[in-house]
Amino acid sequence: MTVLADRPRIRDADRSRKAILDAAETLFAERGFEAVSLQEIGDAGGLSRGTPNYFFGSKQDLYVAVLERVFADREEATRRAFEPVLAWCVSARAGSLRRPFTRAIESYMSFLLERPAFVRLVVREELRGGEGLRRAQREASAMRDALAAVRAVAGKRSLRRFDVDDAVLVLVSLTFSPLSQQSTFMAALGRDLRDAAVRGQHVKLVVGQMLQLLGARNPD
Repeated sequence: MTVLADRPRIRDADRSRKAILDAAETLFAERGFEAVSLQEIGDAGGLSRGTPNYFFGSKQDLYVAVLERVFADREEATRRAFEPVLAWCVSARAGSLRRPFTRAIESYMSFLLERPAFVRLVVREELRGGEGLRRAQREASAMRDALAAVRAVAGKRSLRRFDVDDAVLVLVSLTFSPLSQQSTFMAALGRDLRDAAVRGQHVKLVVGQMLQLLGARNPD
């Protein structure tokens, strides 16, 4: 009986915690850490003013929890996105790397477009000197792991033994960075990556650059 009685309270607590995190993610991304109060977060989540403090203790702790959640979601999405690349690495009959890289980059960019708060929070963290990220416990190795797997089979697949960190830098520079400059640099170029056709051309550019870096034969 006690277990059954506890279940509604547990569900309510989970819903409240999620509502707080959802509201905080949106407000922190839109306005920044300093410009948002716990009361505003409670109001946005449809909860009492003291609820965010009850669950997270302080605005800083809530902010760190938001960062940890978006980075966990980003890591999961990145691992899923790069599964075709990992499959290529272990396949006995691997063909061109173009197709798995295309699928990976399309999927990764789709996550970034569908979760704009992640992009905005990272940009705001850059402006804050990365203070929140230094406090957050997060994993961000999925992309590097996939590229390291490619490098491990480079000799068998007629690729050069590229530097993995260089490859990560190029890939992030051509995917995350353009989306973080949608209203500035990309707007000046007249390229809206929310447009499927424009994004498709951009993905081809990214894949081409990655294949050149990896030394793939006949990358075109």
